[in-house]
Amino acid sequence: MERNVKFSYSGIDKNKILKAVNSVLPRNKTSPEIGLVFVSEKRMLELNKKYRGKNKITNVLSFNEGDIVICPVVVKREAQEYGFTQKYWMTRLVVHGILHLAGYGHERPRDILDMEKAEREALALLGF
Repeated sequence: MERNVKFSYSGIDKNKILKAVNSVLPRNKTSPEIGLVFVSEKRMLELNKKYRGKNKITNVLSFNEGDIVICPVVVKREAQEYGFTQKYWMTRLVVHGILHLAGYGHERPRDILDMEKAEREALALLGF
């Protein structure tokens, strides 16, 4: 199944991300189309409240319909806070969002380990 991602963000190569993610996921794990949406902090707070019941801003949300929502302001702030480049942190969150669409999670310790392993593998293929 060929996946199609619609997005544009400076410094991120969608084809490389797809190649990396496709290499770590079984072909049937995500929908054939993934949408990436960038939102303000205000909108991210609204979405997090509505869909997760959490009254705080988050960096990325994934929706079963295939949409990944990212707040670039949060990404920039976290990248600086954690000592990463903005390009690396944004790429990691895109990969993270795609893995959520594929069924990965971080509710249990084993789930966390599995997701982190898949993230590391995809990011390594991207040269990070």
